[in-house]
Amino acid sequence: LVMAFIFIKLFLTCVSVSLLVTAQDFPVSIIHLNDFHARFEEVNSNSGTCKPDDGEVCIGGYGRVVTTVKRLYEEKKDLNPIYLNAGDNFQGTLWYNIHRWNVTSYFLNLLRADVMTLGNHEFDHKVEGVVPFLDSINSPIVIANVDASEEPDFDGKFTKSFIIDKYTRKIGVIGVMLQSTPNIASTGKLRFTDEATAVREEAAKLKSQGIDIIIVLSHSGLEVDIEIATNGGPDIDVIVGGHSHTFLWTGNDAPGPDYPRGEYPTIVEQTQHGNRRVLIVQASAYTKYLGDITVYFDDAGELVRYVGAPIYLGPEIQPDPEIQQLMQPWKQIVDEAGLRIVGSSKIEISKDGCSNGECNSGSLVTDAFVHSYVLQGPPAKGWIYASMCVTNTGGIRSLPTTPGTLNYGDLVAIIPFENTLDTLELRGDYVLEMLEYSARSSLTWLQVSGMKIVFNMTKPEGERVLSALLLCNECDVPAYEPLDLQRMYRFVIPSFLAGGGDGYYMVSENRQNHVVGGIDIDAFERYVAQMSPLMNPITGRITVVR
Repeated sequence: LVMAFIFIKLFLTCVSVSLLVTAQDFPVSIIHLNDFHARFEEVNSNSGTCKPDDGEVCIGGYGRVVTTVKRLYEEKKDLNPIYLNAGDNFQGTLWYNIHRWNVTSYFLNLLRADVMTLGNHEFDHKVEGVVPFLDSINSPIVIANVDASEEPDFDGKFTKSFIIDKYTRKIGVIGVMLQSTPNIASTGKLRFTDEATAVREEAAKLKSQGIDIIIVLSHSGLEVDIEIATNGGPDIDVIVGGHSHTFLWTGNDAPGPDYPRGEYPTIVEQTQHGNRRVLIVQASAYTKYLGDITVYFDDAGELVRYVGAPIYLGPEIQPDPEIQQLMQPWKQIVDEAGLRIVGSSKIEISKDGCSNGECNSGSLVTDAFVHSYVLQGPPAKGWIYASMCVTNTGGIRSLPTTPGTLNYGDLVAIIPFENTLDTLELRGDYVLEMLEYSARSSLTWLQVSGMKIVFNMTKPEGERVLSALLLCNECDVPAYEPLDLQRMYRFVIPSFLAGGGDGYYMVSENRQNHVVGGIDIDAFERYVAQMSPLMNPITGRITVVR
């Protein structure tokens, strides 16, 4: 088994890297959008719906996407432009909660992507929630690593790859989704296979048909995209990614609010294939940026040079007027629900530290979830039915940028996924396993209420919980007690985690007395209304030793 070494090359901003360039070099101008997440309206720097009256700078939004894609198509009309969408168009604002797939396919069809793949959030309302979207979208959907034979309503509505045949040379586009998507989405009986293997096999098929320019359209995240570039075979050229919301930029002058997490493009050299270069691009998320790279190929389909950088969709870009006008009837319905004032905050509600420690937004959300059982829980033997809550950090999304009023749309943007707030009981040893799993990575990190945990991140995986104190519920005076590995503990928990989401199988497989609760946004709204103005501090419920 040949191990490939990955070399990430550093170049200048808006780089243009050349080998021997000839007149026959064939350009492909790739315009790419990923992780739209229902950002039809302008957003603020935190990706929430913009409030200009509160002094927020408004950026992004679908109108700016359309303006910029149209401009690039015109400017690059001689460079064979293609427009690709890397998935996660659903979910994230009240636009999706109210209008679902309908509004998404309507507006995406107004500026049709040449090829599209799906993201995990397309399955937030199960397989049956995405099928109408597949029936109505005018873009071809590509997913090479999904077997839909046991989901007949889904089967046949996508292909492994698509050949763009509108220029003098054909361009193959292979789709791929994260293999672990079933861990984080309700994918029914769909079967997901290894990403790199599926890409390698499909690329070989395209190559056998004479297609020598091959792009992978991936909703797998940057880390997996690097693995695909390394092990996806000698026939792939560019990976257009999504899922990890990664802002890539080369140089020190990155525009906009996001901090670069790597080079644009990130380059992987396939040492087992003569040091072939595979380019990886991604353009953050939430319409703050649009990807733009032009790649030149020689007669044999080998990459010769490239030039490009993400475009910041800042306030100087005018939203497309036709799109803005067409949005109005939909927006009116959204505003009727979303602009209703629920409460206010005296402080910034922040996600700082959410993925590796305590954050005040995580504490706010989990406290609200516990509080829902103070108001409406079953009869309790002690002071409360369930005194503790855990929630996945990934379930906490976009936040206001400044203190001030909080409307219903703000609350939906913070927790948009419409989980039920369930209760269940876990034995102490499984609670410890859950906490150790939380400390594995930023992707599994939990926010908590009714717990005081100390993690030592210098220890190996599985040995990082130094101490855990849990708030008693069957007691007259609330107090924190050391975790007892043989005792049963009752938690409030989002249905996503109760079902084993994010890999929390120690919860789904060992839970007892599982009871489905009410919808999370209803509980959150009641809490914010009752507790406003919000002033929740960092309390020390999670301590991390590094």
